[in-house]
Amino acid sequence: MSDAPDGRTACHIWLAYNDAENARDFAAMTALIAPDLQATVNGRAAVSSAEDDAAAMDRLFHAYPDYRREVMEVIDAGERATARWRMTGTPASGPGAAVLDIAGCSVLKARDGRITEAHLYYNGAALNAIVAPVPAEVLG
Repeated sequence: MSDAPDGRTACHIWLAYNDAENARDFAAMTALIAPDLQATVNGRAAVSSAEDDAAAMDRLFHAYPDYRREVMEVIDAGERATARWRMTGTPASGPGAAVLDIAGCSVLKARDGRITEAHLYYNGAALNAIVAPVPAEVLG
């Protein structure tokens, strides 16, 4: 049911990515992401490469030094997986900054041992500011 060389399904790959993410292991995270990863957040394009993913995760770790993602449930469907999760973290900035406490889910696709598509769904403005891409008109 998997086309990964080692037989891992999308579920196995995402769980390994989640473990690497919680360990802040960028090398392991990058090894599990396809260079041309396509990711959406609530139906909008957010990440279009492994480099974009690493940059978003770096921002997240800096904004929430104690960030963690807890896996609540996974559904394994071979090269596709669905995961329900909860992200938590205390902001690095001072009083009044938003605490991260977001429940959501991800729908994923993996090929050749790497995540090629990720679609995240959640309701949380604190996370939007970190993972959402900066609009081109703002960049100049």
